[in-house]
Amino acid sequence: MRSSSQPLRQRFLVEVDFFSGDDAFGRELYTIDAMNWYAAEQQALQMSVTSVYDNARIPDLRRCATARCQ
Repeated sequence: MRSSSQPLRQRFLVEVDFFSGDDAFGRELYTIDAMNWYAAEQQALQMSVTSVYDNARIPDLRRCATARCQ
């Protein structure tokens, strides 16, 4: 039984897309338990630094995260 002081966490599926400039070249999916979509996206972005798509040699490397409730 959960006490009323414990925060309610939700499960999110977060897609992290990898780009070189405006060109998408990879996607990772993460299942994250978090308080809200923003926290889930931030956690997934942190996790994505270990992705095979995270490579400093890729020009203008950037990422975009999108969370959806499961």
